[in-house]
Amino acid sequence: MSGSKLSRFVDRLRKKRPVEHLATGAPRQEAEGMATTIVRIPAIPDELVSDEMKTWAKDAGIALNTVDEIWWHRRSLNDALAQPKRGEGWVGLQFHGGGYMLGTVKDPRSGFARIPRGFVEHQICPCVLSLEYTLARTGDDGVKRSFPLQVLEALSAYHYLLDTLHMPAQRIILIGDSAGAHLALALQRYLLESNSLPSPGGVILLSPWCDLSGDAGNVKGLLGSMPAENLSGPYFSPALHPPPPNWPPTLVYSGAQENFAPSIAKLVSQLAEGGAPVTSYEAANILPRYSHDFLIFATVDQAWPDEVRECWARIKDWIGTLASADA
Repeated sequence: MSGSKLSRFVDRLRKKRPVEHLATGAPRQEAEGMATTIVRIPAIPDELVSDEMKTWAKDAGIALNTVDEIWWHRRSLNDALAQPKRGEGWVGLQFHGGGYMLGTVKDPRSGFARIPRGFVEHQICPCVLSLEYTLARTGDDGVKRSFPLQVLEALSAYHYLLDTLHMPAQRIILIGDSAGAHLALALQRYLLESNSLPSPGGVILLSPWCDLSGDAGNVKGLLGSMPAENLSGPYFSPALHPPPPNWPPTLVYSGAQENFAPSIAKLVSQLAEGGAPVTSYEAANILPRYSHDFLIFATVDQAWPDEVRECWARIKDWIGTLASADA
């Protein structure tokens, strides 16, 4: 995505009103019975991080700390978590978009919150855990925020589900939109390459940002001190590389008229040619301005309600195929 196009997309996501952050603590009741609960999770134990990832993190000068996550659920959280533990549903681990430059799901009114909320409202998952990962902004405080910090935070969230909540890996679905889908791809690649933790039951990628090879000028904060040629590597540009063996079932959903369409097509081909069970759909009628990551826009709900309903229905049906395979 060119600098001007990325800037326009970021501008559409920004809100003029102040962000209403959720507070850590007891569940907060939202509209229509939805509840949100913030939890703070510890960093993943050092022994579960591969030597290669440790070297990358050391060279990048990053430090992994605790990270906030937000639960989305209707019933009590314990009841919602019990369902997938009984083998009767899935828990979503979700990563929001925003180009690694902006975004939060702590504001329940934001466009970023529409996706985790939607998975619960459409009864696709009884609960979804959204990671409030560190944005790769370049600041004046001297703190390093580049990759692979976000990968390690995602790994910490996944380990929390497995180790603290004792959630079966096959009952976890990774969910990401735009840059969040990029993060989901990076996490899944790491899980398979490191063999440190079992893979989840599936991956859902919504308008994935999957080829950063031409975006050196736009991702300086994410790249950090690494040379620009690293952007062509598999963690930055998965559309250019085959997946590791044993990649889990994956659903890719995007807009037919979005700027990422060519790279998304490359990603789908890489997954399919690499033997991954991949299903892909495109929303055909949404105008280019809103085609990328269209589920985050209230405008799309109003202007193209059939496309939105079909998208949620297809996601739910795809989840159903996982249930059939698991039976």
